[in-house]
Amino acid sequence: MTSTTISADYLKSIKRRMRRLALLAGAIACLMSLPVYAQARWQDTFCIEAQQVLAGTGLVAELKVHEEWETFVESKASDAPLTVHQYLSNPSPEGILRTLSCKMRTAERINATETMVAGVPAAAGDTDCAAVHRHMLQKARAGIAAQPPVVERADIIIDEDDTTYIGPRWIKPWPFDAVSVEGNELHLRARALYAPHAWWIPMPDRFKGNYYCHLVAPEYLEAILSGKVITDLDLAKRDDRR
Repeated sequence: MTSTTISADYLKSIKRRMRRLALLAGAIACLMSLPVYAQARWQDTFCIEAQQVLAGTGLVAELKVHEEWETFVESKASDAPLTVHQYLSNPSPEGILRTLSCKMRTAERINATETMVAGVPAAAGDTDCAAVHRHMLQKARAGIAAQPPVVERADIIIDEDDTTYIGPRWIKPWPFDAVSVEGNELHLRARALYAPHAWWIPMPDRFKGNYYCHLVAPEYLEAILSGKVITDLDLAKRDDRR
């Protein structure tokens, strides 16, 4: 009788262990199936967040990172699945890439290709590249929260977008520098390309519903805030203290 009871308890414990192992294996499988960028630094995959901020969407786009300028220029944001393109360029004297370029979709284009959930469209509506800069600045400041920033938030001005509707005017002149200093203010500026999804100008469908941004690179912005790179604003403040 006792041996039978022990055997039953033993079998139950084995079953519990097997269930735990199955759950653990399932969790590992899910992690292994995640895209590489899911475990990367936010600075290295920021165009995914830029798309979310720009179009007011919770969708997580697939990301194509380009190493060459020529391939990035030829690329286009695409649908099904939503795919955005990213390119980092313009190294500083310290060797930090200063410019982030993102090719994304407009909210209207996303809603034309994505299914509504409970009557709610996938994208709430377009903001602009300046809104992406505000989001980036907030994250960059949080990233250096352990130390006082060298550049205060009150000294940073986010300019309105320099918007064009024609591809060549978005690309040139190049390189693009998103950071400038005017007096005692550090300005973040963006060059945008906006092509509405529903537009009267005849053009191939792949050119419609695109929203592109040249921005400051997140890592470079963090370096400015933390003092790892010296800007003209830092030099001006040093002169003022003399």
